[in-house]
Amino acid sequence: MAKKHCYRDIMDMIGDGMDSELSGLSDEDDEIEEDGVFPRSELDKILIEIEEAELSVFKKIEESDDDLFIEANEPSSTNPVSQPSTTLCSEEDKSFNDKFIQQFKRSPALQVTPRCIPNNQTPTVNLPFVQNTDIQWTNKPFMSKPLNVQALVPEISTTHQTLSPIEYFMNYFPEVEFENMAKYTNLYAKQKCVENYVDTTPEEIKVFVGIHFIIGCFKNTSFHWYWEDNFRINGIADNMSLDRFLILRSCFHVIDNNSIPTNNVDTFITIRPLYNSFLNQCKKLPVETNLAAGKQKIVFNEELDEIDYDMEDKPCPWGIKTFLLCSQNGIVYNMILHQKNMIELNPEIQNKYGLGGSVVLKLVEHLEMDKHILFFDHFFGSYNLFMSLDYLGIKAAGIVHIKRFAKPPILSNTELKKLGRGASYEVSSADGKIGIIQWFDKKTITLASNFITSGQPDIIECYDRKKKSYIEVSRPEIVKLFNDTIRGVFINDHLTSIHRVFLKSEEWSLYTLFHFFDMGICNSWLEYINDAQATNLPKKKTMDLYSFKQKIAQTLIAVGNTEIAPRKCEGPALLINCEDDSSNAPDALRYDRINHLPAFDDLKDATLCKNEGCSKKSHVTCTKCNVHLCLTKKRNCFYDYHHE
Repeated sequence: MAKKHCYRDIMDMIGDGMDSELSGLSDEDDEIEEDGVFPRSELDKILIEIEEAELSVFKKIEESDDDLFIEANEPSSTNPVSQPSTTLCSEEDKSFNDKFIQQFKRSPALQVTPRCIPNNQTPTVNLPFVQNTDIQWTNKPFMSKPLNVQALVPEISTTHQTLSPIEYFMNYFPEVEFENMAKYTNLYAKQKCVENYVDTTPEEIKVFVGIHFIIGCFKNTSFHWYWEDNFRINGIADNMSLDRFLILRSCFHVIDNNSIPTNNVDTFITIRPLYNSFLNQCKKLPVETNLAAGKQKIVFNEELDEIDYDMEDKPCPWGIKTFLLCSQNGIVYNMILHQKNMIELNPEIQNKYGLGGSVVLKLVEHLEMDKHILFFDHFFGSYNLFMSLDYLGIKAAGIVHIKRFAKPPILSNTELKKLGRGASYEVSSADGKIGIIQWFDKKTITLASNFITSGQPDIIECYDRKKKSYIEVSRPEIVKLFNDTIRGVFINDHLTSIHRVFLKSEEWSLYTLFHFFDMGICNSWLEYINDAQATNLPKKKTMDLYSFKQKIAQTLIAVGNTEIAPRKCEGPALLINCEDDSSNAPDALRYDRINHLPAFDDLKDATLCKNEGCSKKSHVTCTKCNVHLCLTKKRNCFYDYHHE
C-alpha cells in the first residue's frame, strides 16, 4: 500500500466511459434497458473502452511534478461525473492504474473526481463509513477469510550484511543533519548573546552527541561526576570540558527560531527537522508482514501543554505521547507526535473516525495492499476503522470497546463466566466483513477483526489459583496472533528506555531530540540483529544493545576529533584514546585514511602489534588510532591495519 492512501489520477480519458448513461442508472437495474434493468453487455463494452483509452494516454504522457489522486464519491443518479481536463501522470502512478482498473471493474457504480494537490499534502479519501444506526449484527460465527497476504518481505536490511554500528546510525541522521545542528546552534548562541561563545562545528556536535550516549550507558545521578577526579570517564572528560558541554547543551538547536511563522500552530516545530530525518529512514525500511500500532511516552516532567498524564501506577505517568507503527520485534516504521492540534491528521477523517482511527489510517498510509496484518488495542479500534482497513487491503485485529460497535448481540460477562475458563462466543456483521469474539480467561476479553476470530484454536496451560495447578485452556487463534505481534510496541519502548540519554533540563525539546537519537539507535540495533541472523553471525560475536550504543558513541567522538592528543589513563573506565591500546580503534576512524602518522613511543618494552594475525611487538604507534603496529623492512602492519 505504498501510495494507496494517496490516490492518483489515472483516468485522463475517463470521459470515454463515464460520459455514458451509467450515472443515470439506479442500483435496482438488472437485465435489459427496456424493463428498467441495467444492460451488462454495454457495461463490459464501456470497461474495455476505458482500459484502451488508458493505455493510449500512457504512451503520450510526460513526466510531471504534480501529485494527482482519485477521490471516490457516493454513486448518484443526478450528479454525473464531468469530463476532467487533460492531466499528466508520473511513472509511479502507472503501477497504481492496473490496481484501480481492476477495482473499478468490481465496483462499476464507483465514480471518481480527479484533481491535483501539492506534493506536501495528504489527499482526502472517501473511505467506507457506516452510521451506527445502519450497522446490523447476526449471531452467526464469523467466517474467517483466507489470507491473501503475499509472501513475507525479507526481514533484513537492503545490504544483506552486517555494517558497522555507525553506518546504521548515520542512515537515520546523515552528515547534513550534524551540519545543520552546528549551524543553528551557533545562530541561537548569537541570538542569545552568549558571552565568550566560540562557534561549534559538525565534528564537535558529533562529540557532544556521543558524550550523551555514554552518559546514557552509565546513568550516574549527576553528569558532573564524569569530569570529577574520583568518577572521571576519560572518554568524556578528555574530549570536551564541562563548561563547553554545558554551553552547547544550553544552545543546542536544529532550527532557526526566527524562521518560525507568527501563525504557527505546530507545538513541535522546533524539533521537526530531526524528527523528519529519523522518520524518513523509518519509512524506507523493508516492512514486515505482522505490524502493531500503539502508544509510547517521551518522559518529561516539566510544564508543557502537550504533556499527557496516564495513571499514577504507570512507571512513567508523565510525558509527551507518541503513536508508533512497529514490527513484531520492535522496529519503528512510522510515528506521530500527539498534540492538541493534530496537524498531521486529516481533519475530515478525524471527525469521522476519531483520534484513534485517524491515527491508524495515517500510520499505514505508506503500506502496500494485501501485504500486512495490523494489530492494535482498544484506543484505536472501531467498526468503521476495520471496514476502512479492509477496503485498503490491510487485515486488522485488536481489543475493542463494545460501545463503538453499535450494540452487537454478545453475552454479558456473567453469562460468559458461567461457561468456564476458555469459553468464547462470537458474532458477525450482517455483511460478513467484521467479526467480534469474546474470550473468557481470568476475565472477559473482547476482540474484533476483519479477517479472523476463532480460526484454529490451540490449547495452552494456565495457572488456576483455586486448584493451585495448571489447567488446559482453549485459546482462539486471534488471541495468539494478537499476543505475538502487539508486543512489538512494548519491545521498542523497553529498548529505548534501558539506555535512555540521561538529562536534567527544563527544556522539553532536549528530551524529545535525544529521544529520537535513542530511537534511531534502537532501530539501528534491530536492523543489525536481523542482518547478523541473515548472515549467520555467531551469537558470541553479536553485539548487545549496550555495546552497540557504546560503539556508536566511541566512533562519533573519535571521528569528531581529527587530531587526538595523548591521554592519561586516569579513572575507572576509559572508553577510547588511551595509551593502553587494549582494543582496536573504531572502524570509521581506522579506515578513513586521514592523518594516520607513525610515531615511536618512549616505553621501555615493546607492545603487542594490534594488526590481526600478527604476534610481534613494536614501539611504533599510530598517532590517530593510538595503537601499536609493526613497521619494519619485513612487515608493514601499519599499512595493513588501515586498509580494508
